[in-house]
Amino acid sequence: MAFDSKEFGWVDIAIVFAGRPIVGCTEIKYKEKAEREFVYGLGRKPVAYADGMQVVDGTITLLQSEFEALVRSLPAGKTPTSLAPFDIIIAYINEDDLSVKDIVKSVLLTEYEKGGKKGDLNMEISLPFKAAEVVLNAA
Repeated sequence: MAFDSKEFGWVDIAIVFAGRPIVGCTEIKYKEKAEREFVYGLGRKPVAYADGMQVVDGTITLLQSEFEALVRSLPAGKTPTSLAPFDIIIAYINEDDLSVKDIVKSVLLTEYEKGGKKGDLNMEISLPFKAAEVVLNAA
């Protein structure tokens, strides 16, 4: 079997976070969940379905140096959890020049935690977030 394309990998990702390109990122996850239910009437089987709210959650994990650069870029008195909504742009570009760009829109950071433990060679800070929507394969 011959392969004629390369799959996307971590090395193929570029991220713009709160308007600034970042390199000190070790993980990004985002998901959209839709409330969808069947509606039942007489009998055992559904007679329709209903759609409710859509919820977007995610986490971006930064090296402490990247987190501290973010904090230094904030106006005095602001913290990451007090930022106004911003977008995260995630571009996946592999060596075959296949390109996908997702935009996580109107991100609100909900928490951060700093710490470390014996044996750590670096420190990572996870930033959970909520967002308004995910635009997959954005132009």
